[in-house]
Amino acid sequence: MDLSELLGLLSSKGLDYVLSQLPNLLSSKAVSREDAELILLYSMTDNIKLLREDIKVLREDVKALNSRINEMHRDLASKLDFIINQLQVLNSNISATYELTSKVMAKLMELSTRYPPT
Repeated sequence: MDLSELLGLLSSKGLDYVLSQLPNLLSSKAVSREDAELILLYSMTDNIKLLREDIKVLREDVKALNSRINEMHRDLASKLDFIINQLQVLNSNISATYELTSKVMAKLMELSTRYPPT
């Protein structure tokens, strides 16, 4: 079987069929080693093309995931800024309350020394 017959078989029956028949064809010496190598190289290029398409799809998925992560990061940063601002306000309120409580306690102590309980 020469290369043109092998290619005809490849186009009519498909790559999977030819690859399944290749060991028998090689052992019966119906196909030369060089022709078998060409068919195997052809099958490898076909697989590489499929792999390339899968990589393209994966690249798009990674881009979409990266975009989503960036969006989540911006959202988280915004929420953290809000929480920080609220904590600063709370801290100011606690400080003001503590200051006022200290003044009230000082005044009460002053009054208790002026007017001892009877």
